[in-house]
Amino acid sequence: MQTRQGFFLDLLSEPHVQYIIPVYQRLYSWTQKQCKTLWADIMRAASYNRKHFLSTLLYIPEGEEECRCEIRSIIDGQQRSATVTLLLAALAKYLDETHNELDGIDADTIRRSYLYCDEGVDGELRLILSRTDTETLFAIVNGTPLPNNASENVVRNFEFFSAKMQEEGFDAEKLFNGLKLLTVIFAELTNEDSPQLVFESLNSKGMPLSTADLIRNFLLIAMTHEEQTRLYDEYWAPIESMFQPDPGSLKLNNAVHGWLQVRYTKVRALKANEVYGVFKAYVEDEFDGTAEELLDELRSFCLVWAENYKYHAVKAFRSKFDWAKNGKPKTLVSDRPLKDGGPKTPPSYRDIDVYL
Repeated sequence: MQTRQGFFLDLLSEPHVQYIIPVYQRLYSWTQKQCKTLWADIMRAASYNRKHFLSTLLYIPEGEEECRCEIRSIIDGQQRSATVTLLLAALAKYLDETHNELDGIDADTIRRSYLYCDEGVDGELRLILSRTDTETLFAIVNGTPLPNNASENVVRNFEFFSAKMQEEGFDAEKLFNGLKLLTVIFAELTNEDSPQLVFESLNSKGMPLSTADLIRNFLLIAMTHEEQTRLYDEYWAPIESMFQPDPGSLKLNNAVHGWLQVRYTKVRALKANEVYGVFKAYVEDEFDGTAEELLDELRSFCLVWAENYKYHAVKAFRSKFDWAKNGKPKTLVSDRPLKDGGPKTPPSYRDIDVYL
């Protein structure tokens, strides 16, 4: 691992660099509570003219893309990076509306330096978030209408920062000085590092990860961005959508628990906080296939699980995946006959003890 420390805004404005949040990462999840704390930290740093350590930013270099930028895939630090980006977007909007400048820096300079990759080449954002988060951030930075499925947390936190700037006594100069005092440790993973182990050790604070978050990261973290995207779209996105709405991924965690009790009989995960450890042990010690084969089986299992526990209407998935007819021989549900498009009888694992 190669590390260096610097000011966050200096690192964010490095030429020919773009940061992406891999598809396996959870969506932006910071709430107003975390935004209030960050705002206070920034203003306090400015008041005392002292540095404030923001976080460690862990990334994997992905090479260059068509936008001529070096791509850095963020493994840890996405929540803070995204929140500071929203704060900068709100500040640019404020300077536009008030026609102000900060030491000669206007709204367009902030956008070119910190919000766009290489001064807006091809309209590329400096930070690419996950899924609908990026569409929402793009609309906010460009001042265009929000998408129909706009990310609530992205919009809410942007509006929070915008409202703070409308309060009486707001000092934009002080805010920008505080932003310039934010420091981070940049940690670049090399071929000798294990991205998942480093990620787990760094992720002991902040918003806790669900079992589903950890499993998704474990399966996809070491792959290229292109392969991550393909496997996420083909397998993980359908798995998640079967259980919606699913706050905290409790239903999906429950399904994985059930799958483990069928598949890995020598070890039992009796509690919710034991499931991820048992899952890792099974994959590393017992499973001899590829990540795609495991995702394929897990998708089929979750389809039946979701249907029998009345979590989600899954008719659309039957026609698309034809799991009952074409499942691999070792797939747990591949031999389930269809009756009116569904399983003939409830699966034998219906009586498994689960933690919901």
